[in-house]
Amino acid sequence: MRMNDAVTGGIFVLLSAIILFAVRGFPTLPDQPYGPGTFPAIIAAVMMVGGLGLIWSGIRSHVPLVEVADWMRGPATLHRMVWVPGFVIAYIYLSKPVGFPLLVPVLLGAFLSVTTGRPARSALIALLGTAALWLLFAYTLRVPLPLGLLTEVIY
Repeated sequence: MRMNDAVTGGIFVLLSAIILFAVRGFPTLPDQPYGPGTFPAIIAAVMMVGGLGLIWSGIRSHVPLVEVADWMRGPATLHRMVWVPGFVIAYIYLSKPVGFPLLVPVLLGAFLSVTTGRPARSALIALLGTAALWLLFAYTLRVPLPLGLLTEVIY
């Protein structure tokens, strides 16, 4: 799928306007004209200028706003696209009660199986990927991942 630069620029302008609106209420430092909202405001202003440039470029290009590729027009593609937010929502709601080590291999394996159509390879990748993520986050970065049902077993 290809989008016109005007669409992308409009998204950037809208996002930068939201950021500028949000940071206007941030407090300033005592006896200083700046504070914690200064850096986000600068970044939002640069984003807005870039977004306006993209809108101008998109208007001048005379390209359709959205152009869908041929491979995206089939019902199977839409089916796979619906699974993505479904798995994210399932992880959000099930990660604490079920736990990362039990839930992620199932979700990742199902997602890979849906997208690739190779269940055996998907299961292997899901197990190895979950182990790698657990080692990276829990041991290397010291991010506490939810254990869920395994809380009593591990501790």
